[in-house]
Amino acid sequence: MQVTCPNCGARYAVDPLAIGPTGRTVQCARCSHRWYERPAPLAAVAPPPPRPVPDFVIRPPTYNSGLPALATPPPKTQWGQWLSIAGLAVVVLVIAAYAFRGEILAVLPSEWRDALHIDTLRSLFRQ
Repeated sequence: MQVTCPNCGARYAVDPLAIGPTGRTVQCARCSHRWYERPAPLAAVAPPPPRPVPDFVIRPPTYNSGLPALATPPPKTQWGQWLSIAGLAVVVLVIAAYAFRGEILAVLPSEWRDALHIDTLRSLFRQ
């Protein structure tokens, strides 16, 4: 039911049950004018004609309806691969240093030998 303010002309959609069978005093939200609204005649309140029933109905999907999610997967981290490469490089360097320790000591300056205490370490392992 349409209710129109006689003061400012604002129109409102109101449930006819809210007006009641005897009428009701209503107030305009725009201009605050109050008036007595009578119920609409029964002839004016006619049910809308029934809509035709379609052959099939397409409904929107509901949440968690079992459809796959369309999300991008998180990028894969390669920390394990990088750590294994770094560990392998350290192992190779240690093996090379042990294999060529004589050549490395021959090239190493004497000041470095004193700073690194190489002669002291060598005497510890010869006992």
